[in-house]
Amino acid sequence: MRTVSALEAGLSSTTRKCFVAMPISTPADRVADYDGDADHFKHVLEYLISPALREAGYTPIPPAASGSTLILAEIVKNLEHSDLVLCDLSTFNPNVMLELGIRIALDRPICLIRDDRSGPLPFDTSFINTYTYDSGLTHWKMREQTEALAGHILATRNANEDNRNPLWKAFGLTQRAQSPVEQEEDKGPLQAKVELLTAQVDALLQQQHDGGTAARSAPDPAAAEQAAQDELAFSGAPPQVRDLLREATRIAGEVNARVLPAEIKDDEVVLDLGVYVLGLSRREDIINLGHRMGLRVRFLGGQSPDSPAA
Repeated sequence: MRTVSALEAGLSSTTRKCFVAMPISTPADRVADYDGDADHFKHVLEYLISPALREAGYTPIPPAASGSTLILAEIVKNLEHSDLVLCDLSTFNPNVMLELGIRIALDRPICLIRDDRSGPLPFDTSFINTYTYDSGLTHWKMREQTEALAGHILATRNANEDNRNPLWKAFGLTQRAQSPVEQEEDKGPLQAKVELLTAQVDALLQQQHDGGTAARSAPDPAAAEQAAQDELAFSGAPPQVRDLLREATRIAGEVNARVLPAEIKDDEVVLDLGVYVLGLSRREDIINLGHRMGLRVRFLGGQSPDSPAA
């Protein structure tokens, strides 16, 4: 019997989206197993998986990559938001298994496939209906294979009307993981910058402590937030000026002080300490840093440079 495609059934092929988790390249030690085709899995995606998904009514979203570097953030977004994730378990690629685990944790639907040259499935996934396709990609069999895979995709969807993950039902899980994408999107840019500045200062303090140097007190969160606002206000400054402001904020933060950029010129930065105390040694650190960047640094307010270091 021939599978009725989504288009023939009157459904839109762009109604649903399916992210494809699969090997991007053929492992070097497996190229010979795939008739010497180093681009074997690219061909699987192009000639089998994508046509079958379109026939089943899905828009395929291929694995995201830039050269040899995976765009992890984009992958996580697709794992969270796609209507379906199709996982090709062939060669048991570690990245694919990780993506499968993330999708399972989110309690979202999956469709599993594998080729006929892969070994036994891992025990934890072996009881899920997994379609085995012919890795030969023989052109006179492709139409038959495409229809069969489309049928498997439709059967997977029809058997999962509640739009959940089958492993949850098998293991009785109840606590859905919160998407890391949602967690990051809940943060505003200022909050993210404050957290970054705080984390950087904490890391430096920990390094000092581990090296035998007594750790100084952590910076005041309110001062860190204000420093982040100051940096945002001068976001149009040259890169070396922004670098100087970040380092000056860090150095002043070691003694809970704050520096406010009062004036910025091409070769000079004026920092206002206001009522905060910053000793001679830390001022010299900032001045020397500016000198290395080709910038002259002057201070307004605060403790006199001739006073003892704080």
